[in-house]
Amino acid sequence: MRVKCIVSYDGSRFHGFQVQNRERTIQGEIQKAIKKINEVETVIHASGRTDAKVHAVHQVFHFDTEKTLPEMQWKRAINHFLPNDIYILDAQYVDENFHSRYSALKKEYRYLLSTKEYDPFQTNYIYQYGRSLDIDLMRDAAKIFIGEHNFASFCSYDQYGNTIRTLYTFDIEEEDGIITFRLIGNGFRRYMVRHLVGGIIQVGAHRIEKEKLLEMLESCGEKKCLFKAKPQGLYLQEVYYEED
Repeated sequence: MRVKCIVSYDGSRFHGFQVQNRERTIQGEIQKAIKKINEVETVIHASGRTDAKVHAVHQVFHFDTEKTLPEMQWKRAINHFLPNDIYILDAQYVDENFHSRYSALKKEYRYLLSTKEYDPFQTNYIYQYGRSLDIDLMRDAAKIFIGEHNFASFCSYDQYGNTIRTLYTFDIEEEDGIITFRLIGNGFRRYMVRHLVGGIIQVGAHRIEKEKLLEMLESCGEKKCLFKAKPQGLYLQEVYYEED
């Protein structure tokens, strides 16, 4: 049987999603919990990996099992063995052809930035920028990324392979000194969201013009974006599938 789960987590005290030796990870904690139920080693497959200190509102993963618990019992059982910074929101049986990563059609990320005075209680959850930014300039610059592009200049230096992605939405909203960047695309490479947001912040701070970002984008990796927003403000908000 294949079980699909939706999980929310606070990434502050994790070394990212992917399991690592001697490091606390989201995948590691979930697999330990499921092993106590299945009584065998069980590997989970997520829609994608999040980096250290990055959060998720609705991350998706699946696993295969020979146990036939009621769906709601899976949710209760896994949560029982999880630490309090990870929580299973939903668990349901799905067709064996479903894959959390390969069946995903779109992903939505949000990035939160504060232009207000430093707040120690929010430092793990909102990037404490502490200065005003030009919202109109940022919105105008964000438009250059909409559509299908080779985002090689805005990905991790150590990543190769297909860097062509389609960005459907890049919205920027401000309310009470908190700026929310909302990005929806058919996929994102490692550090891509943080590089895109980091570049836009530079435009909003009047340090570079949008033409500089366009030059990087059109170089298809030859001119790398050196601006990377901090991980603390980043959230995997939603993963969309055909049935959504």
